[in-house]
Amino acid sequence: MGIMAAPANLLVFAACVIALIYGVFIIQRPENLFRSVMKTLPVVLLAAAALTAGLPLVIVLALVACAAGDWFLSLEGETGFLLGLGAFLLGHLFYTSHFLSLISLDQLFTTDMGLLALILLALIASVLLRLWPYLNDLKIPVVIYAVAIAAMAFAAKAANPGQIVLAGIALFMVSDIILAQERFTPLANSMLRRAMPYLVWFLYFAGQALIVYGMIG
Repeated sequence: MGIMAAPANLLVFAACVIALIYGVFIIQRPENLFRSVMKTLPVVLLAAAALTAGLPLVIVLALVACAAGDWFLSLEGETGFLLGLGAFLLGHLFYTSHFLSLISLDQLFTTDMGLLALILLALIASVLLRLWPYLNDLKIPVVIYAVAIAAMAFAAKAANPGQIVLAGIALFMVSDIILAQERFTPLANSMLRRAMPYLVWFLYFAGQALIVYGMIG
């Protein structure tokens, strides 16, 4: 893997440059093909980096699923959102399956992991309570998604793939929480509200980039 790390890291760097361009200059543009391509391309490049570096296929599939989610979420309307939610759910499940493959059952049943489980349950419960009045017909899909991302974080911590990867998982979770607030809750047109799309994008992409970079390293 070391021989392949240089070209893989170049792909990660290219992904970061395009993500920065998208986040600074394109993110607020109206929906069009160019905007969708620029939103999707950074994680596609991360998937290419993972493949080039010889990372497990399930990681490549997770990134491909998330790139599909980026494409769908770049489209206006409920259908695009639901397809994006499903694609990201699949990505979380791929990540989770990878982390679970690295551990034994004994690693899941420790005091530290029990405490983490309680913290994650409290976190998703508090987020869901905040969102619940506004979810309407999306209650079940959002609950499933919340459980899936918490399971990914739990499995990642148990596998202990390194601080860089764990930081990426944490940023991924935070971006999803902010996205849910932006999407569902009636926030005032404040500076925070206007900043949310940028926070979601940069936290999300930084999370994915750290996951891939940490695994390559």
